[in-house]
Amino acid sequence: MADVTSIPAARVPVLEPGTAIMSREWYRFLFNQFGQTGSGTTDISISDLSLAPFSGAEAEAMMDLVRADVQGLLSAPPTYRPVPRRAAYASSATQTASASTATAVTFNTTIFTNGVDLASSSQVSPGQAGDYLVNYRVQFDKTSGGDSPAWVWMRKNGVDLANTTAHWHVKGNNAEALLSTGVLIQLAQTDYLQLMWATTDVNVILLAPPATAYSPAGPSALLNIIQVDP
Repeated sequence: MADVTSIPAARVPVLEPGTAIMSREWYRFLFNQFGQTGSGTTDISISDLSLAPFSGAEAEAMMDLVRADVQGLLSAPPTYRPVPRRAAYASSATQTASASTATAVTFNTTIFTNGVDLASSSQVSPGQAGDYLVNYRVQFDKTSGGDSPAWVWMRKNGVDLANTTAHWHVKGNNAEALLSTGVLIQLAQTDYLQLMWATTDVNVILLAPPATAYSPAGPSALLNIIQVDP
Protein backbone atom coordinates (compact mmCIF):
# COMPACT_ATOMS: atom_id res chain seq x y z
CA MET A 1 0.00 0.00 0.00
CA ALA A 2 1.25 3.49 -0.77
CA ASP A 3 2.46 5.48 2.23
CA VAL A 4 -0.16 8.24 2.30
CA THR A 5 -1.32 10.45 5.09
CA SER A 6 -4.65 9.19 6.50
CA ILE A 7 -7.63 11.47 6.02
CA PRO A 8 -8.08 13.54 9.20
CA ALA A 9 -10.82 12.60 11.63
CA ALA A 10 -14.15 14.40 11.39
CA ARG A 11 -13.43 16.35 14.57
CA VAL A 12 -10.32 18.00 13.03
CA PRO A 13 -11.23 21.49 11.76
CA VAL A 14 -10.25 22.41 8.21
CA LEU A 15 -9.15 25.86 9.39
CA GLU A 16 -7.20 26.73 12.52
CA PRO A 17 -9.67 28.18 15.08
CA GLY A 18 -10.00 31.93 14.79
CA THR A 19 -7.93 32.12 11.60
CA ALA A 20 -8.22 31.62 7.85
CA ILE A 21 -5.22 29.27 7.86
CA MET A 22 -5.67 25.61 6.93
CA SER A 23 -4.99 23.22 9.78
CA ARG A 24 -1.75 21.21 9.69
CA GLU A 25 -3.59 17.85 9.50
CA TRP A 26 -5.65 18.80 6.46
CA TYR A 27 -2.67 20.49 4.78
CA ARG A 28 -0.58 17.34 5.15
CA PHE A 29 -3.40 15.21 3.75
CA LEU A 30 -3.99 17.45 0.70
CA PHE A 31 -0.27 17.94 0.10
CA ASN A 32 0.24 14.17 0.13
CA GLN A 33 -2.57 13.67 -2.36
CA PHE A 34 -1.02 16.34 -4.55
CA GLY A 35 2.26 14.46 -4.42
CA GLN A 36 0.55 11.18 -5.28
CA THR A 37 -0.82 12.74 -8.45
CA GLY A 38 2.68 13.71 -9.54
CA SER A 39 2.68 17.24 -8.16
CA GLY A 40 0.86 18.42 -11.28
CA THR A 41 3.38 16.98 -13.77
CA THR A 42 1.70 13.68 -14.72
CA ASP A 43 -1.68 12.47 -15.89
CA ILE A 44 -3.13 10.37 -13.07
CA SER A 45 -6.55 8.77 -13.30
CA ILE A 46 -8.94 8.00 -10.47
CA SER A 47 -8.06 4.34 -10.78
CA ASP A 48 -4.39 5.20 -10.26
CA LEU A 49 -5.30 6.70 -6.89
CA SER A 50 -7.36 3.73 -5.66
CA LEU A 51 -5.86 1.87 -2.72
CA ALA A 52 -6.16 -1.77 -1.77
CA PRO A 53 -8.66 -2.53 1.00
CA PHE A 54 -7.38 -2.80 4.53
CA SER A 55 -6.11 -6.14 5.67
CA GLY A 56 -7.63 -7.73 8.77
CA ALA A 57 -4.83 -6.42 10.99
CA GLU A 58 -5.11 -2.94 9.50
CA ALA A 59 -8.86 -2.88 9.95
CA GLU A 60 -8.53 -3.95 13.59
CA ALA A 61 -5.92 -1.25 14.20
CA MET A 62 -8.25 1.30 12.66
CA MET A 63 -11.12 0.14 14.87
CA ASP A 64 -8.87 0.53 17.93
CA LEU A 65 -8.29 4.13 16.94
CA VAL A 66 -12.01 4.73 16.46
CA ARG A 67 -12.78 3.16 19.85
CA ALA A 68 -10.17 5.38 21.49
CA ASP A 69 -11.66 8.46 19.82
CA VAL A 70 -15.19 7.57 20.95
CA GLN A 71 -14.01 6.86 24.49
CA GLY A 72 -12.25 10.19 24.57
CA LEU A 73 -15.41 11.99 23.50
CA LEU A 74 -17.47 10.17 26.13
CA SER A 75 -15.06 11.02 28.94
CA ALA A 76 -14.52 14.64 27.89
CA PRO A 77 -16.14 17.25 30.14
CA PRO A 78 -19.31 18.85 28.71
CA THR A 79 -18.78 22.17 27.01
CA TYR A 80 -22.38 23.32 27.48
CA ARG A 81 -23.53 24.68 30.83
CA PRO A 82 -27.18 25.67 31.09
CA VAL A 83 -28.05 29.09 32.48
CA PRO A 84 -29.58 28.71 35.97
CA ARG A 85 -33.14 29.85 36.56
CA ARG A 86 -33.21 33.00 38.66
CA ALA A 87 -35.25 36.09 39.46
CA ALA A 88 -35.35 39.18 41.65
CA TYR A 89 -38.55 40.81 42.92
CA ALA A 90 -39.28 43.92 44.99
CA SER A 91 -42.24 45.71 46.58
CA SER A 92 -42.58 49.47 46.42
CA ALA A 93 -45.67 49.38 48.68
CA THR A 94 -45.86 49.60 52.45
CA GLN A 95 -47.52 46.40 53.72
CA THR A 96 -49.66 45.69 56.79
CA ALA A 97 -50.99 42.57 58.51
CA SER A 98 -53.73 41.75 60.98
CA ALA A 99 -52.47 40.89 64.46
CA SER A 100 -51.28 37.30 64.91
CA THR A 101 -52.18 36.42 61.32
CA ALA A 102 -49.89 34.76 58.77
CA THR A 103 -49.73 37.10 55.78
CA ALA A 104 -47.99 36.67 52.43
CA VAL A 105 -45.40 39.28 51.48
CA THR A 106 -46.38 40.67 48.09
CA PHE A 107 -44.20 41.99 45.26
CA ASN A 108 -45.18 44.48 42.56
CA THR A 109 -41.87 44.87 40.73
CA THR A 110 -39.92 42.31 38.70
CA ILE A 111 -36.30 43.43 38.67
CA PHE A 112 -35.34 40.60 36.29
CA THR A 113 -36.27 36.98 35.68
CA ASN A 114 -35.02 33.97 33.75
CA GLY A 115 -37.53 31.11 33.70
CA VAL A 116 -39.16 32.07 37.04
CA ASP A 117 -42.79 33.18 37.30
CA LEU A 118 -44.59 35.31 39.90
CA ALA A 119 -48.33 34.62 40.40
CA SER A 120 -50.87 36.41 42.62
CA SER A 121 -48.10 38.88 43.62
CA SER A 122 -46.60 36.38 46.08
CA GLN A 123 -46.24 32.89 44.53
CA VAL A 124 -42.77 32.34 43.05
CA SER A 125 -42.60 29.36 40.66
CA PRO A 126 -39.24 28.38 39.05
CA GLY A 127 -40.96 25.66 36.97
CA GLN A 128 -37.99 23.27 37.13
CA ALA A 129 -36.98 20.75 39.78
CA GLY A 130 -33.75 21.53 41.63
CA ASP A 131 -32.07 23.18 44.59
CA TYR A 132 -32.70 26.92 44.93
CA LEU A 133 -31.09 29.58 47.09
CA VAL A 134 -33.68 32.11 48.25
CA ASN A 135 -32.44 35.39 49.76
CA TYR A 136 -34.87 37.95 51.09
CA ARG A 137 -34.96 41.28 52.93
CA VAL A 138 -37.84 43.02 54.70
CA GLN A 139 -37.94 46.52 56.24
CA PHE A 140 -39.91 46.56 59.52
CA ASP A 141 -41.26 49.76 61.02
CA LYS A 142 -43.11 50.43 64.29
CA THR A 143 -45.62 53.27 63.98
CA SER A 144 -46.46 53.54 67.73
CA GLY A 145 -46.19 51.83 71.09
CA GLY A 146 -43.41 49.75 72.67
CA ASP A 147 -41.53 46.65 71.61
CA SER A 148 -43.33 44.17 69.35
CA PRO A 149 -42.29 40.83 67.84
CA ALA A 150 -42.40 39.88 64.18
CA TRP A 151 -41.76 36.65 62.28
CA VAL A 152 -40.77 35.88 58.69
CA TRP A 153 -40.68 32.41 57.10
CA MET A 154 -41.14 30.46 53.86
CA ARG A 155 -44.08 28.45 52.58
CA LYS A 156 -44.05 25.85 49.81
CA ASN A 157 -47.34 25.05 48.08
CA GLY A 158 -49.22 26.69 50.97
CA VAL A 159 -47.44 24.66 53.68
CA ASP A 160 -45.05 26.25 56.17
CA LEU A 161 -41.45 25.09 55.75
CA ALA A 162 -39.70 23.98 58.92
CA ASN A 163 -36.42 25.65 59.89
CA THR A 164 -37.09 28.79 57.82
CA THR A 165 -38.50 31.12 60.53
CA ALA A 166 -36.65 34.30 61.51
CA HIS A 167 -37.87 36.11 64.68
CA TRP A 168 -37.34 39.81 65.29
CA HIS A 169 -38.30 42.44 67.90
CA VAL A 170 -39.06 45.94 66.66
CA LYS A 171 -38.21 48.19 69.59
CA GLY A 172 -40.03 51.44 70.31
CA ASN A 173 -42.17 54.02 68.58
CA ASN A 174 -41.00 54.81 65.01
CA ALA A 175 -38.28 52.20 65.39
CA GLU A 176 -37.13 50.43 62.25
CA ALA A 177 -35.39 47.10 61.69
CA LEU A 178 -34.00 45.43 58.60
CA LEU A 179 -34.16 41.63 58.41
CA SER A 180 -32.09 39.90 55.72
CA THR A 181 -31.36 36.19 55.41
CA GLY A 182 -31.48 33.24 53.01
CA VAL A 183 -32.47 29.58 52.82
CA LEU A 184 -31.66 26.67 50.52
CA ILE A 185 -34.79 24.86 49.33
CA GLN A 186 -35.42 21.79 47.15
CA LEU A 187 -38.27 22.27 44.69
CA ALA A 188 -40.19 20.01 42.32
CA GLN A 189 -41.24 21.24 38.88
CA THR A 190 -44.73 22.32 39.98
CA ASP A 191 -43.81 23.79 43.40
CA TYR A 192 -44.25 27.43 44.32
CA LEU A 193 -42.84 29.47 47.20
CA GLN A 194 -44.21 32.30 49.32
CA LEU A 195 -42.50 34.61 51.79
CA MET A 196 -44.74 34.94 54.86
CA TRP A 197 -44.75 37.31 57.82
CA ALA A 198 -46.73 37.92 61.03
CA THR A 199 -46.79 40.18 64.05
CA THR A 200 -48.82 40.46 67.24
CA ASP A 201 -49.11 44.24 66.79
CA VAL A 202 -50.88 45.94 63.88
CA ASN A 203 -48.54 48.89 64.37
CA VAL A 204 -45.70 46.81 62.94
CA ILE A 205 -45.57 47.28 59.17
CA LEU A 206 -43.31 46.55 56.24
CA LEU A 207 -42.18 50.02 55.29
CA ALA A 208 -41.31 51.20 51.77
CA PRO A 209 -39.15 54.28 52.49
CA PRO A 210 -40.07 57.24 50.26
CA ALA A 211 -37.56 59.03 48.08
CA THR A 212 -35.72 62.03 49.43
CA ALA A 213 -33.84 64.86 47.79
CA TYR A 214 -30.66 62.79 48.09
CA SER A 215 -31.79 59.13 47.87
CA PRO A 216 -34.22 57.02 45.83
CA ALA A 217 -37.26 55.28 47.28
CA GLY A 218 -36.65 51.90 48.92
CA PRO A 219 -38.55 48.60 48.85
CA SER A 220 -40.51 47.17 51.74
CA ALA A 221 -39.37 43.70 50.65
CA LEU A 222 -36.87 42.09 48.29
CA LEU A 223 -36.63 38.48 47.17
CA ASN A 224 -33.92 36.85 45.05
CA ILE A 225 -34.04 33.23 43.92
CA ILE A 226 -31.36 31.34 41.96
CA GLN A 227 -31.01 27.71 40.92
CA VAL A 228 -27.77 26.25 42.28
CA ASP A 229 -27.76 22.93 40.37
CA PRO A 230 -28.68 23.69 36.72
